[in-house]
Amino acid sequence: MKILQENVLETLAAAKKCLLDGGVLVLPTETVYGLLTRWENDEGRERIYLLKHRPATKRLQMLAPTLEAAFQAGVQDSREIRNLAGRFWPGPLTLVAKNATQDDSIGLRIPDHPFVKRLLEECGCVCAATSANRSGTPAAINIQDALSGLDGEPDLAVDGGVITVTGGKASTVVSLLSDPPMVLREGVISLAQIVNALG
Repeated sequence: MKILQENVLETLAAAKKCLLDGGVLVLPTETVYGLLTRWENDEGRERIYLLKHRPATKRLQMLAPTLEAAFQAGVQDSREIRNLAGRFWPGPLTLVAKNATQDDSIGLRIPDHPFVKRLLEECGCVCAATSANRSGTPAAINIQDALSGLDGEPDLAVDGGVITVTGGKASTVVSLLSDPPMVLREGVISLAQIVNALG
């Protein structure tokens, strides 16, 4: 495993190669450190579950560079998702939406961290992701805690320093599977802000 600094161009190239080669990365987001791999990479997904000791029943979320990329990857388009996306994305909001191709759901987020945004854009892909900590333990806001909490090593780790913007507070999660939508977890974005955006 290599640990590289996020502000070096070679780190972006290495992270891009790692993703496209089917690897698993640890890197900073605007909320917490995360684990990710390409969305369609089943082997990478399995490694993330093992690294975290994550229950198999808990799905990974999708990180996408744009809303259109998410729609192409299987997220079902809707008025609510476009409304909230226009207000809060890119940013710390996860929307649980219907899967357009299967009878299940996808938790989607478009991140606002400059390194992650650029990585997703340059790879031209969506990723499966989750926080880089062992299940049931606090989320990591620095690279040391992120790596020490995992059972094993990712292929590449990106050190973005200490995440101070949210202090480790997770994204707000809103389910669009019900009418009206339901806030499942209040995080960086408040319940009042969600209600106001939905009218």
